[in-house]
Formats: sequence, C-alpha cells, structure tokens
Amino acid sequence: MQLVVLKTHLKEGLEITEHIIGKSSLMPILNNVLLSVKKGEVKLCATDLQMGITFRFQGTAKEDGEVVFPGRFLASLLAISTGDQVSLTSEGQNLSVSTGDHQATLKTLGSDEFPIIPSLEGNEPALEVETSILCRGLSQVVGMTGQSQTRPEISGVLFVLAKKEVRVVATDSFRLAERKFLLEKEGNVEQSFILPSKTARELIAILGERPGKTTIHVSSTQAVFDYESQESPLKLHIQIVSRVIEGEYPRYEDVIPSSQKTSVVVPRAELLNHLKAAGIFAGKTQEVRLVVDSPKKEITFSSENTEAGSHKSVLKGEIVGESVEAAFNWRFLSEGLMHMRGERVEFGLNGEDGPALVRPTEQEGYVYVIMPIKA
Repeated sequence: MQLVVLKTHLKEGLEITEHIIGKSSLMPILNNVLLSVKKGEVKLCATDLQMGITFRFQGTAKEDGEVVFPGRFLASLLAISTGDQVSLTSEGQNLSVSTGDHQATLKTLGSDEFPIIPSLEGNEPALEVETSILCRGLSQVVGMTGQSQTRPEISGVLFVLAKKEVRVVATDSFRLAERKFLLEKEGNVEQSFILPSKTARELIAILGERPGKTTIHVSSTQAVFDYESQESPLKLHIQIVSRVIEGEYPRYEDVIPSSQKTSVVVPRAELLNHLKAAGIFAGKTQEVRLVVDSPKKEITFSSENTEAGSHKSVLKGEIVGESVEAAFNWRFLSEGLMHMRGERVEFGLNGEDGPALVRPTEQEGYVYVIMPIKA
C-alpha cells in the first residue's frame, strides 16, 4: 500500500475512529484502526464489536492495500506536525509515515484478524433527517436513559421512525423525555428500535452540528447512520453502525399526561435559579417542595437539610387551575429544563402524586415528564 492524503482529512478520521477504540485485553486488535485503500478511496475503520465507525475520503494511491495500526500514535504526530500532506507506505509489518519534517514507523497487524464491520445490503428501509436536528434531539433526551441491568430496554434511546416524523424517547422510570421532529422528505420506513445510549452519545459527538443530511437505515439487529458531506470536494463520508437493544420498550405514551389540573407558566431561567438555590439545602434526598398558590399567582420553593439549614423562595407566574403542593428531585427537574430552548416554560402538575409535564412554550415537539417524590 502506498498513498498520499491531506493531513486534515486523515487527522479528522483518526480523531473520529478514536472515539470507540478502548483498551481491550481480550482482543488487542480492537485497540487499532484498519486503514484500507482501493481506487483512490481511503477508509479508516474502528469497532468495539457493539458499534463500528467508518470514515471515508479521497486520496492519491500508487498502490492499493490495507493495514491495521495503532491510530492514536499517528493522531498525536499529526497534531504537532507541519505540512499539508501525509505519505503512507506499508512495508512488511511496518507502516512508514512522512509528514512535514517528521518521519515515523508504526508496527502493524494483519488485516485479516480485524473484525468485519457489517455493511449495508442496499435494501434496508431508510429515511433522511437533517443531521443537526437529529443530534440536537438526541442531546435533549439521552441523559434520561436508565442504568438498570435488569431492564436493558430503558438503557437506550427509543427511535420511532414514521414516514413524516421521527421521535426519540428516553426514560429511567422516574422521568421521561420525548423529542419529535418532522421530516422534509417522506421516508419509506415505519419502524422502531432501541439504540444504546453510548451510540447515541457518539452520534452527537461525531456528527454534532455538521451541515447536511444523515440517512438512517434499519434492520432487525442493527441501525446504520450514514452521513456524507455535500460541501467537501473530497466527499467526506461517515458511517456509524450499531447493534440495537433487544426487548420491548415500555408504552411511554401512557405516561405522558393529556391534561393538567394546574398549569404554571414562568421564565425558564428564573425557575432554574430557584431550583438550584433550593437544591443547595436539599441534602442527599435532592428533595425540593413546591407550593403553587393559584389565587396569589406564586410558587414557593422550600428545602431543608438537617445538617446545613433550610431555604425558601417565591416566584411569580401565570397560574391556571388548582392550588397544589408537590415535591420533586430538583436535579431531575433542572436537567429537563436545561435541555429546553426559549425563555418561558409551561409546568403542568397533576396533584401531589401525579406525573408533571414540562415543555417550552416556544419550541414544539419536546416534552419532559417527571414523577413527584411521594411522601
């Protein structure tokens, strides 16, 4: 194998594949990157057996081939090297690298030992989403996934794909977040699957705010997220393949209240500040009590710590419905608010024990449900 590539693309590809490379003592080859070249197309691949990443770009190849090498060493060299191009040549069990004023030799492994990353057959149902919208939606829900080993189905993010919309949902049984968004182009898939939370976080980290579209392909055992940059002349292409979690997701729609006995509309930032202040004195239970006085149009926040003291504050708001008193885990409630956009939120309560619903008044498609702490 012998090729020349732009340093910026090789460096970016190594940084992306490095996301899932760990320290596997049982399969040391997983700690490496597979580099392959065919007809000018360069591929960098990495996998942890649950998820695989392939980064494609164009290079100038004098000789095709493939090799497995420890990517982190080359990534570190590229971070400090000068020059715009990198020359790579495989010779026996070594990979020779030349970039700027630096030359290096990396030990390699046989590519036949590298695990096969599943590829698309071409007939999988698929739909196209705006990449930035997908990643923002995931970032609003992924923090609410559960950590229970006895209920693996809630340890991931539920994707509900329809022809005209996508819903992403997460719950840990104490709170639930749902984000839905409409599609510009109607898809040919109506299916749901549970994506591991690790994959969801990597999607956010890798694709983030990249411009353009991502195509989601689904099979019975895996989901594929296919991104191709339309702006780059070299057509940077990122593909993330993930196993899906087996099991049936809870009927989460039944948890979202269709109405509220009490509706409170307040500035989001002020609600967050009152919760954080009360949280200082909440102690290990994280409990903050809210008293909503409908006639006075105000909410009183109170918390007490047997060791530190107590706190009380009052926030004015638009209140419709019954007066009510309920206690919440202030951290859980704050996390939901921090993922919302806009200046004002609607806080709907259903008595002391019923589920509460929080949603931004200026952003459609996002709801957050939280259960009160029972006395």
